[in-house]
Amino acid sequence: MKISLLYIVMIFGNLVGPNLLAQVKQDKATELANQILNAREISNNLLSKYCWTSRVEILKSKEILNIMIERNQYDLQGQLVKKILNEQSAKMPKAFLIRDIAESEKENIEKFLFGLRDFLQKYSLQETDQVKKFIAAATWQVVDSTHEFIFKGRNVEEDGDQLTWMVEDVNYSTARIEVATKFQGDDVHFTGTFIRLKNGLNYMAYAEAYIPSKNITLQLQNYDYLPDN
Repeated sequence: MKISLLYIVMIFGNLVGPNLLAQVKQDKATELANQILNAREISNNLLSKYCWTSRVEILKSKEILNIMIERNQYDLQGQLVKKILNEQSAKMPKAFLIRDIAESEKENIEKFLFGLRDFLQKYSLQETDQVKKFIAAATWQVVDSTHEFIFKGRNVEEDGDQLTWMVEDVNYSTARIEVATKFQGDDVHFTGTFIRLKNGLNYMAYAEAYIPSKNITLQLQNYDYLPDN
């Protein structure tokens, strides 16, 4: 009903006046931000109680250069701890499988791309202040066909960057993000797809970053989320 009211006011904005239209839109944005923040707080509280596996693949011209598999969990101080898994099944290569590149180039690629992975994590907007700042500056719309709120903003984490943030309209959890930014002077195109568990845990299940100038792709998967007992 509230979305329908907003729609009606937008259609008949000239009749009710621009001040009322602006107030209704602002009230809706405030309500929406609070719903998203509540959902994010539930998810963040749950995440610290889980452990999960992540798989990172580095590809150059579609050829795999590097695969790393890690186990992730939070310690008692609330810091995320990553442990490289050395033993894999027959179908899974061992961590840090590098081939057909010089040692110096391998090190440069590793340093660049694992730095990029940490840099792009900021765009998942995990912190409350990040969400508030982004929503306050972003434009947004409701897409009934996909049941999503779509936010679009610029200069989110870096000057000139662009973030499109899709939030599903039932539980107010992140569904997908699309980012255009720069890292160490290189253009980066980044997408992330999120999953929500029944208890409210909302996490990035798959992500891909493409660096056109280097013809390199970084792929990330997070899976096997289990309560950390």
